[in-house]
Amino acid sequence: PKLAVAAAWLLVLAVAADAREARVSAWDKISQGRQAEKPILAIVSLRQQKITVYDSAGPILEAPVSTGGRTYETPAGIFTILQKNRDHVSNLYEDAEMPFMQRVTWSGIALHAGALPGYRASHGCIRLPYRFAERLFDLTSVGTRVVIAPNKVDAIRVTHPLLDRLQRDGAMA
Repeated sequence: PKLAVAAAWLLVLAVAADAREARVSAWDKISQGRQAEKPILAIVSLRQQKITVYDSAGPILEAPVSTGGRTYETPAGIFTILQKNRDHVSNLYEDAEMPFMQRVTWSGIALHAGALPGYRASHGCIRLPYRFAERLFDLTSVGTRVVIAPNKVDAIRVTHPLLDRLQRDGAMA
């Protein structure tokens, strides 16, 4: 009987884990299953504690974040991914694990997977949900732009006949 109960519990746990994995995360619904295209742009809103990732056709991913608190504020500005490391360990904060680390400053600010308590709690980094961080890591490359803004900012498409001509002529060259 004890073995049967243990087996039943293992089955329940396995089914529950499969159901969790099968559920599409809220952040994964925004792109409606389309394949991301280059270029990629990530915009972090400090006040809303949210990241939105865009490709050439519009928004593709969105997730909550946890940025730096008052003592360790996350800087606002336009940054570039300088370095990527799937299994990074911090040399500043007691060997803290920083999975899917994407460095945006040489002074230690990075996007990485981490705990999201629902408020600003990092030492300046931008903590991301684990699976989101993994997905973002696979989409970006060194050189990808990251905008960190105090308020919500939306990327918009800019069109102009001269830009169309330059793009067309550039493709011909």
